[in-house]
Amino acid sequence: MEKNYLPFEDLTFPELDALDREKTVFVLSASLLEEHGPHLPFGVDVFVAEFMAEKLIGEISKTHPGFTIVKFPPLHVGSGGIRWMGTINSKQRTMRKIVYDYCSHLGKHGFKYVLLSNGHGGLGHVVALEEVARKCSRKFNMSIISPSGKVAFDLMTGKYIEEIENELGQKFSEEEKENLKNDSHAGWWETSVMLLMKPHLVKESYKKLGPYVLTRGQRMRNKVYPGDQGYRGFPAQATKAYAQAVVDVMVKHTMELIGDWLKVEDMKIKASSPLYGMLFFRTNFDRTIIFSVLTLLALMGWYFLG
Repeated sequence: MEKNYLPFEDLTFPELDALDREKTVFVLSASLLEEHGPHLPFGVDVFVAEFMAEKLIGEISKTHPGFTIVKFPPLHVGSGGIRWMGTINSKQRTMRKIVYDYCSHLGKHGFKYVLLSNGHGGLGHVVALEEVARKCSRKFNMSIISPSGKVAFDLMTGKYIEEIENELGQKFSEEEKENLKNDSHAGWWETSVMLLMKPHLVKESYKKLGPYVLTRGQRMRNKVYPGDQGYRGFPAQATKAYAQAVVDVMVKHTMELIGDWLKVEDMKIKASSPLYGMLFFRTNFDRTIIFSVLTLLALMGWYFLG
């Protein structure tokens, strides 16, 4: 099938240099390899990031035919994965620096637009991508967005429930709505989307996996618990139809953001997730705290001993 984008790795530097700096969109997926229970492969998050990237590329090609789209190979890097065999975690600073290197290189050569695609829900990972978008945009006069954090947050908090029901042509029960809120890893959503994307990689055992629910605090610790099989949620409820409905809704809302973005609107607030405003998820939060404490101690020492 003919691609509607240019693979970055296939280009020569004269071909890259010939592209219009103001009319080229670069697309970069970044998600880690992570365990996903006994029924899903390590590559789920990367597969989702790439799947969504290609969906968005198709929509951009239709709605903004004047733009050339260049796609990077996916980055198999991320932070905040469950600490389990098969999860390749990087420090938040490390993955932010890698993504920053890609974006800043483009900025140094005058390119303007970069779309970051993500399939991983690690909170620090999501925030790090948004940090890259803001820092590079400011430093190199670029326009970079990472819209997945905002759209995924709205999805997980139930904002799109009615739209998904309309796509499915059926209503969720109150119990199902509650289950959706507690489904976070290799459960209902990720098993469903794998049935849609790569059904041959989904083990039939998913149909017999019972619910496994953790508190929000437990999920944030990313630990292995007694009886834990590496999933959090309701994988047995997975269906291809549910995944297709969610994907359609997510693409719709992401394209609304992309439409504003390519109109040169300021996207700092509009495309940011609420997580970005929570300072303890920021990459340098720990260093900021240490620096502040040391500064306070130094001032106290100067005041009392001076």
